[in-house]
Amino acid sequence: MTKLFIDVVGPTTRHLDFSGRMFSRPEEAGEAAQLMSLDLGVSENSPWAGAEIQVRNAAGQCLFSYPVRQIQ
Repeated sequence: MTKLFIDVVGPTTRHLDFSGRMFSRPEEAGEAAQLMSLDLGVSENSPWAGAEIQVRNAAGQCLFSYPVRQIQ
């Protein structure tokens, strides 16, 4: 199990995950981040359009990054 952090990073703001979650594989965190990016992009005029969902390890290294794209 590895503790990973999922952050929402926008052009003007960022919401950092200070608690983290335990994942058995880093890819599981990547899948969760990808789903979050899709969820944040579905609303019309999403305030998160242009942001990224990033998965980081405890050292701060970015392992995965998914853009939030507004669904048209």
